[in-house]
Amino acid sequence: MVEKLKIEIEKKIGEKIVNRGDCELVSFAIEENLDETISYNTIRRLFGISPYVKPNKNTLNTLSRFIGYKNYFDFMANYEFKEKTKLLESTYIYLFEENNKQIIELVKSAKKRHEDFSGFITILIRELINEEKYSLINEIFNLKEMKFSNFNYTDMIFIGNSIGLLLKKKQKVNELLQRNINFLNCIYLSFVDYSSLNSYYGEWTENLNESKVTKEIEIFTTALLRFKSFLNNSNIEELDEKLIYTRELNPILSSRLLSTFFLSNKDIDISKVLTKYYSFHLKNKFSIDYFFELFTTSILLKNTEIMRFIIEKINLNIKFHYQKSHLNSYYLMKAFYYKLLMNEIESEKAFEEFHLNKSRSSYKEFTKLLFLIYSYDNSKDFEKKKQIKMEYDNLSNKLHYPFFSEDYLLNYFI
Repeated sequence: MVEKLKIEIEKKIGEKIVNRGDCELVSFAIEENLDETISYNTIRRLFGISPYVKPNKNTLNTLSRFIGYKNYFDFMANYEFKEKTKLLESTYIYLFEENNKQIIELVKSAKKRHEDFSGFITILIRELINEEKYSLINEIFNLKEMKFSNFNYTDMIFIGNSIGLLLKKKQKVNELLQRNINFLNCIYLSFVDYSSLNSYYGEWTENLNESKVTKEIEIFTTALLRFKSFLNNSNIEELDEKLIYTRELNPILSSRLLSTFFLSNKDIDISKVLTKYYSFHLKNKFSIDYFFELFTTSILLKNTEIMRFIIEKINLNIKFHYQKSHLNSYYLMKAFYYKLLMNEIESEKAFEEFHLNKSRSSYKEFTKLLFLIYSYDNSKDFEKKKQIKMEYDNLSNKLHYPFFSEDYLLNYFI
């Protein structure tokens, strides 16, 4: 925080501190403003003009009061909040003034200096979507600051979910944004809306599949459209197995391809395919991301062979995982597995680990259908089962996936 304190001191006096004269100016300004004294030599050491010496508590407190805080502790506690407030205030002023040039500059500067850039950009883009300023959104996402590689996984999921939920509510995506590579990488690939494959997200997927924007998006949309066909009880075109063994793809996309392969190929040796897949992708470095889509697919197919393979590998390798929503999906699959084996004790243990509210936003309604199937069989109370069935029917009708029929609910565990 000392470096940020130095930046604020320079802002206060209106110039960079690079020589003895600048340090004397700061010393004089402190005495004038606070009636307190810090020697110019102390300022020189702080700014590295003389050999650096760590400032003591009294010096830090005085410097913090000079820039408007009660003391150094107050500065550490409230600096980030005040910076964020200033940034948001500037954002709303420029939005009101429709000053697009300043908004672009704000994005560039915020990326360089602001720690919560993902929070800032999410608020800004949501505001612009609500105002339908799509040209400006397109311009922002064309900036190098908005490249997918500039964000970590957690920030990307946050941005994707926060903006994706608004698109879901509006049920439409502007044509300009449908062709913007950074927007597609940040939003479309992060917020995979399983609840809307028969509406706006499915239409978006079909458009992208036809336009072949990038190779990765083409592969992604191909897999997703086959999944959509499966949910609509339509014939699924077989997937080329060679795609599964591509190291350049995102682990979750690899798991999606394998899932699609199992959905579209009935007469295959599942154990052989899983073993080859595991050896190819996970022999040297384990990640449950390579199984992520299989958690759901194995439940849909009621395939205990896939479930058992995954459980054995994860129990052997995993101690902790950074994405709790991924583990959450795993626990649901595990609960289904043991219930299908009629092992009620292990099934209940796994189900207690699962929490519907921890499901990723874009999967939540879809996951809830699976949750209701499990809960329906688990319940012994007639009225409770009736209530669960009604909830399942309503949600199934909302999503319009014929796969989730009444028979599927009633007979899943029979």
